Amino acid sequence: MKKIFGGLLFSLLTLSASGQLIFVEAGKVISSFDYKDSNGNSLGKLTTSTQNNMGGGFRWSLFHSPWHITVGAAYNKYVAKGSDPVLGNYYEWEVAYLGANVGVDYEFFRPKITQNEQHGFSFYIRGSIATDFLVKGTQQLNNQVFNLIGKEEFNKPVYFLKAGVGLNYYISKKFILFGEYTGGQSFLIGNYKNQEQLRYTTHNISVGLAVNLIYAN
Repeated sequence: MKKIFGGLLFSLLTLSASGQLIFVEAGKVISSFDYKDSNGNSLGKLTTSTQNNMGGGFRWSLFHSPWHITVGAAYNKYVAKGSDPVLGNYYEWEVAYLGANVGVDYEFFRPKITQNEQHGFSFYIRGSIATDFLVKGTQQLNNQVFNLIGKEEFNKPVYFLKAGVGLNYYISKKFILFGEYTGGQSFLIGNYKNQEQLRYTTHNISVGLAVNLIYAN
């Protein structure tokens, strides 16, 4: 999986040579599952879980304004656990997704370059849309473990709407440290009447490093 993510990220960064910034980030994602069977019945309360995530991509300014476009890739892992005290069942899902995202952000209070240097803080707000593809997944029911690859409810892309806020610290005109919070909600496309439905709610907290390609040489 790391080789797949590394290859995708390398390709993405290679294509971003004309972009203004390239970045990498890592952090934590808290996820919750909303599953309904074909009869519209939901499972009992599922326990949320905190897992690692990582990502990267590139970002460039629109006409040198505070508006920016971001294109990236991410690797996320989601885990949920639950039980049925009436039937005595225990169940657990563990899934890993590789995805791509496109976003728009607006940056406030960006520090100006003075004497060939740039220091200080700024913050930004961002909205994005993302699609995730399952690359690994298992379901445990009591003592039995099932592979989720190819299963109907997991074999489709997962689409997300996301919004977040972030804080930049300009170490210099070349390097930027940043921290970000992003909340996401998946949505379904198509007619899911009388079909199984699976949605995710996610909360990501990450830190990263960006390099300004304009001043990289």
